[in-house]
Amino acid sequence: MKGNKIHLIKQSFKLSCKYFFSILSLLSLLATFINITDIYKSNNLINHIFKVIITFLVIYILSFVCALLYYYFKRRVIYLKYNRFKVSGTYGNILDYIGASKVNLIVPVNSCFDTKIDDSVISTNSLHGKVIKFLYDNNLVSQTELDKKIKRSLREQNISSVNIGNDVKKGGKSVGNYNRYPIGSTAFVDIGDVRYHFIALSIIENNKNAITSDQDYLIVLNAIVDNCFRNSNGNPIYIPLVGSGLSKLNYNHQQQLEFMVKYFMLRRTKLISDVEIVIRKEDRDKISIL
Repeated sequence: MKGNKIHLIKQSFKLSCKYFFSILSLLSLLATFINITDIYKSNNLINHIFKVIITFLVIYILSFVCALLYYYFKRRVIYLKYNRFKVSGTYGNILDYIGASKVNLIVPVNSCFDTKIDDSVISTNSLHGKVIKFLYDNNLVSQTELDKKIKRSLREQNISSVNIGNDVKKGGKSVGNYNRYPIGSTAFVDIGDVRYHFIALSIIENNKNAITSDQDYLIVLNAIVDNCFRNSNGNPIYIPLVGSGLSKLNYNHQQQLEFMVKYFMLRRTKLISDVEIVIRKEDRDKISIL
């Protein structure tokens, strides 16, 4: 939260400088039509200098307050544009985009592509759990049908898996799917107007903890650019803050967002549709989209 406030102040300072000099330019222009020297007329040089300093100070304070309010209430930030496409960031709920129109949702999941929501393997508080629960609760797809769609997509891409078994002591899982796919593997599942990109981001450790290494994180970002962008059919892509909530990543949430944006800038020639990074509303005080 402290880092977010510092980031907000830094961005506000930069914008306030632009506002400040714009106002001074406007006053200089007005001075050519209106005589404002009477305001500063004084027989005392010190009083004259004091009035000028106070004027500059008031203008800058107003500029800073305006910049601060602008950034605090800003809902969307455009990070980059390439051709007619853009990458932007916003606060919201990624589930709100389901059913709105033809869109792509990127959903990070564990490498076994589990579809059973009971908090034994998939937390209902994770995006993985929330998206699948939404699909089930709204009768958009059954668990059996979703399993089939995921496996079919992975099979059509010739992505092989390893059966890890159900022995937890040997690295297996006691519940859920036992076939583990490589990190970055993506299952494309079309349900209604939405194409869900279920992408393997984490490995289940000790039957409960979802972990991702820094190297795996880069593999996933690369897969998003090379596979998800290419399979978007030109429709908008909505993506969460990839990696938030995972252990063993050497980045905080703000750094993860900045890294994602910089990586997309580096690979911008791959853009064939608009991309929006959606930060949870409840994380507004912890993560700045600026």
